[in-house]
Amino acid sequence: MAILFVSGVNDLSTVGVQLDGNEKLAYIINGNCSIYGKLPLKKGIAAELVLFGKGVRQRALNFTTNPSLIFNQIADADTHRGALERCAELCAQVPCPVINRPERVMQTTRNRVSELLQGIPGVIMPRTVRFQPTSPGDVFERVASEKIDYPFIVRVAGDHAGKSMILIYDGTDHKSLHVFPFDGRDFYLTEYVDYKDEAGLYHKQRIVVIDGEPVLRHALYNSDWKVHGNSRTFMLKREPWEDSMARMHHVDTKLIPKLRPVFREISNRLQLEYFGVDCNIRPNGELLIFEANANMNVLFNPYSEMNDRLNMIHARIHAMLLRHSGEHVI
Repeated sequence: MAILFVSGVNDLSTVGVQLDGNEKLAYIINGNCSIYGKLPLKKGIAAELVLFGKGVRQRALNFTTNPSLIFNQIADADTHRGALERCAELCAQVPCPVINRPERVMQTTRNRVSELLQGIPGVIMPRTVRFQPTSPGDVFERVASEKIDYPFIVRVAGDHAGKSMILIYDGTDHKSLHVFPFDGRDFYLTEYVDYKDEAGLYHKQRIVVIDGEPVLRHALYNSDWKVHGNSRTFMLKREPWEDSMARMHHVDTKLIPKLRPVFREISNRLQLEYFGVDCNIRPNGELLIFEANANMNVLFNPYSEMNDRLNMIHARIHAMLLRHSGEHVI
């Protein structure tokens, strides 16, 4: 065995299923950055191990040959705590380098990242608070005690892609909060920073940071403040792919190089070798950060127009694996 990619099942011990191209059931394990299986690798150079949370029995591991590198793919600190703890135990027992040590991934909850990235010159890091409200009133009381201005963002901890994320504009908006089940689960409160441009559009960039070096994954925009992957449909109604690619080229060659020191400092504070940053690069060059963690969709690509960019990211990850393991992976 050369490189061991470690994935994890969430703390509820649930996985998703879907039909693959051969009409067979395929399992979906969320909360992982999923390099293995999506990145082209030389045959026999890697293997995958799936870990469960503490409530599920795990078979004992006995390596006849220790891996040359462990790549921890478990990336969601909110929903995969048990698997991350088991991965930490594994890493402590196997004498080899580790990419994205699980102890560090556990520090990437939204509130903790907000704390870690405060005070970096050129970075706007909105404050985020984690708590367990039992009613809409609890939300407004916490907002007042934390001195969070309106509007602010409320979301359920562990949800992604805009799911269960709403903007509260004033203290009378109790009705909007009734969409949430106040059943003891954790929530996040986040300061909202308006990032609408002069044309009334919201731009978001996803930047992958690989061994401290940033590379643009995509640049999206929408007329709605929640900019996610489905914004591509909105964009394609307004402009051809050529314009989108030109925008990405501008961000990649003109804006990101000036931000390299910023991304190195972010890497130093998070102490991760591989992660993503969802952000808005402001007109003045400042970086407004929405989130920073390893739990981001990077290698999935439904658009052939993105092939060259994804191939570039593949090459950066291949180089990282070679640096850390000494193994030629392609």
